[in-house]
Amino acid sequence: MTELLHVKRNPLSTLFFVLSACVFLVAQLTDPEKLRFLAFDAAHWPQRWYALVTYGFVHVDWNHIIVNMLLLGWIGTWVERMVGSRRFLLIVLTAITAGGVSLLVRQTAGIGFSAAAAALLFYYHFAFPWKREILRIPNVVIPLAALIISVGAVVFGWMPTVGHVPHLAGAAVGLLFLALFKGSHRPIEE
Repeated sequence: MTELLHVKRNPLSTLFFVLSACVFLVAQLTDPEKLRFLAFDAAHWPQRWYALVTYGFVHVDWNHIIVNMLLLGWIGTWVERMVGSRRFLLIVLTAITAGGVSLLVRQTAGIGFSAAAAALLFYYHFAFPWKREILRIPNVVIPLAALIISVGAVVFGWMPTVGHVPHLAGAAVGLLFLALFKGSHRPIEE
């Protein structure tokens, strides 16, 4: 998470963190309903077309923003350094948009950076699948567990307030961009 303080190495990770934190603080200090125009809601499509991206920076729950920003600060900074800021921007915005399209197709609403967080999680952990960074388990275990949980949740209706389909869309985006960018990774300086 301290990597976000290295703005020159991770400018977009830092920008996305600050943007999400500012929107969250506005929601906490005022009425979250005032930010509804930024959230995606299929009922307001196409009038609020911009919400296909802006919803990714809206959080109104502490747990939601903490998990998403921890993933951004922990994994996003590594991915940004590996692929460069331009490609990182492409991954994040494509994942958020794919998550938004999944909400549109399902005719529902949603908020949060989760689709992008899933893309970053899948990108990094599949780029280094056998590296053991958390609890000495191979990296590949974490996204596979997330995949099983999300698919199970969609099929069986578990945790209905969580955006499992946008998570899956983000994961697919992460794997797609990994296939495209893997041959040109930069080394991650510690």
